[in-house]
Amino acid sequence: MEDRKIPRQKALVAVSLSDGRSLSGIIQIDLDSRLSDFMNQKDRFIVLKDLDDTLKIVNKDHIVDIRIQ
Repeated sequence: MEDRKIPRQKALVAVSLSDGRSLSGIIQIDLDSRLSDFMNQKDRFIVLKDLDDTLKIVNKDHIVDIRIQ
């Protein structure tokens, strides 16, 4: 079986959570996708690489707002 990689792009985002906290970091989305397409996928969690290189797993149910910076 051939190992194929999906082309990805990095997006710097600001995320507002339902508990009032804010996160900033990088997410990876498909090269031909928009942020709204990525957020509408069935996955319940996103992986965000924080500005200090810490990985955060964020439940989409707690995201109030997400914007590309």
